[in-house]
Amino acid sequence: MGVSRHSVPEEVSDPVTGFSSLNVVWRLIIGFTALFAVTTSVSVYSMVKLNQFNKASTYMLELGDRLIEHKERLSDALLSELSYEKKYAISKDPAFHDGFVKAGKDFTKNLAGASAIADTLGSKEILENISKQHSRYRALIEEETINGGPGGSRRPGWYRQEKEKAVEAMIEEIKNLQLYVEDDTKHRIDGLAKAGTRALRIGLIMAASSLLIGIVIAAGITLSITRPLSVIKRKTRKISSGNFEDPLDLSSPPEIGHLARSLNLMCDRLKEAERMKSDFFSLMAHELRTPLASMKGGIALLKRDVDASRSQARDKILAIMSEECNRLIEHVNSLLDLSKMEAGIIDFNFAAGDVKPIVQRAASEIEPLYAARSITFEFHETGEAPPVMMDSERVLQVVRNLLGNAVKFTPDGGRIAVFLKSVAGGVEISVADSGPGIPAEDRAAIFDKYRQSTTRAYSGSRGTGLGLAIAKHVVDVHGGRICVESEMGRGSTFTVFLPG
Repeated sequence: MGVSRHSVPEEVSDPVTGFSSLNVVWRLIIGFTALFAVTTSVSVYSMVKLNQFNKASTYMLELGDRLIEHKERLSDALLSELSYEKKYAISKDPAFHDGFVKAGKDFTKNLAGASAIADTLGSKEILENISKQHSRYRALIEEETINGGPGGSRRPGWYRQEKEKAVEAMIEEIKNLQLYVEDDTKHRIDGLAKAGTRALRIGLIMAASSLLIGIVIAAGITLSITRPLSVIKRKTRKISSGNFEDPLDLSSPPEIGHLARSLNLMCDRLKEAERMKSDFFSLMAHELRTPLASMKGGIALLKRDVDASRSQARDKILAIMSEECNRLIEHVNSLLDLSKMEAGIIDFNFAAGDVKPIVQRAASEIEPLYAARSITFEFHETGEAPPVMMDSERVLQVVRNLLGNAVKFTPDGGRIAVFLKSVAGGVEISVADSGPGIPAEDRAAIFDKYRQSTTRAYSGSRGTGLGLAIAKHVVDVHGGRICVESEMGRGSTFTVFLPG
């Protein structure tokens, strides 16, 4: 009944949270998305600023051109108005008066157009002054027409002087408008240049920041992948040199984390395999050395003892040597059987059959063993067991092994019970003993090969550790299952289920 204190740990998924839970693909997606967002923000900022500069420069140039155009038209209209006014004053020709009125309307129209597009206080103030002076000029003309005769209240030449003042004021303001537009355009260009410099500086800062952020993100993602891989690489070198200690505990993407846990599991299994190999060699050395030493000693005795009268002693020695040879053959056959089963090259001859005769045969074979030790043997059958598809010789091998273990570990005067019962879907065979029981830490591995318990209760009943491994393999091939229930000090019960 090969058992062990240690079992190979199963692979478990460690809970991961936060960034560590992101796999490589999502890390790359997030990294590239962040880089794209930073690059896009820089591009959008640059495009917005360029668009603002374009609009501002276009507006500024169009506004200046239009104001200058209106200024030219105002000058032309004012000159026409003055010309028609003087001609009308000399000739009193109505056509000149109509021309004067039309020129005045053109002046007013262009003045209104210029006022509509003026966007600064200075240009609006200049246009307002031109409007006031023009209104005064028109009012003086009307007043002169009514009161400018010899009987008028004004002194001679006063209207002419006032009109000239108004005209000079308008001409001066029109000149001021051109100067103001030119100065304002220059001021706006300077403002655009300063804004462009600021935008360029901000753009360079954002570009440098985006480059730095990109490098940090790329380095972070790369290190989060390459650093654990480097650790795993170093660990594999240790494994190749036979060092299976120091399990990996990495903060890494889930894929690499699974790889690390698989590597830890592999290390545990390799370490277990090394221990099993060491135990196996120690066990085989013990199991082979004892019968070989017995045979060697027997042969030496036979060589020294040539007295024919002691034939009874020779027969006893030969019987011991024969028993030890059979023991060696049994060990070798067990090794060969398990190796063939694991390699899948052993043949199973399945046929429908009854399990009860097989159990009875195995019980009859071990009867001398339990009878010699006053062990009580019981057989219980519940219901009629249905026929099952099985290799009867292999199933017999399983039952022999379970009964042999039960006899081996049951103390003198103890009890062994075999239960055969029909269950849903097949047949169950249970073998219960009143032995010392199996420790809980050993039950998980008792069906692994070369397992031997270090528990004191088994120290005098060691075997090869192959019997239960072979039994499990046979049951698995039949599509069944084998399990054990045990309680320390109260025995163990092995149960085999074979499907119908």
